[in-house]
This record gives sequence, C-alpha cells and structure tokens, in this order.
Amino acid sequence: MPVIKLYANLRKLAGTKELSITGTPVRAVVSELVRRNPPVGEIILRKAELAPHIVLTVNGHNIIDLETPLTK
Repeated sequence: MPVIKLYANLRKLAGTKELSITGTPVRAVVSELVRRNPPVGEIILRKAELAPHIVLTVNGHNIIDLETPLTK
C-alpha cells in the first residue's frame, strides 16, 4: 500500500505527515488523497493535473506522469 508523505504546508492542511492510500496508478492515489483532504487538492492540482510547483516521487524517482503504475 502506498504511503504518502506530506511536507510543509500540505502536512499542515492534512493534519498528518503521512497517509496510507491504496490505489494504482499514481492518479488514483492522488485522487483519494484529495478526496480525503480537499484543501490539499486546491494546492496540488490545476485542472485535474499536478500544479507545476508540486514534486511527486516514487521510491526516490520523480514522477510527472500520473498514469505511472505503482508496484510493490
């Protein structure tokens, strides 16, 4: 199960430093994160895509394609 780590203002908005969210691809995990924490979505999304200032990493690698599958 993916563990989402939040930093800085996102951590404050969500009220936690990390969440476990089931899903694949990355888009499904981001969608569930936003569903659970709508204020986070206002910061990280622009027209259903990542805002330019948001960096997602999976196992230390930057992800720009929200359709990237998540594996164990």
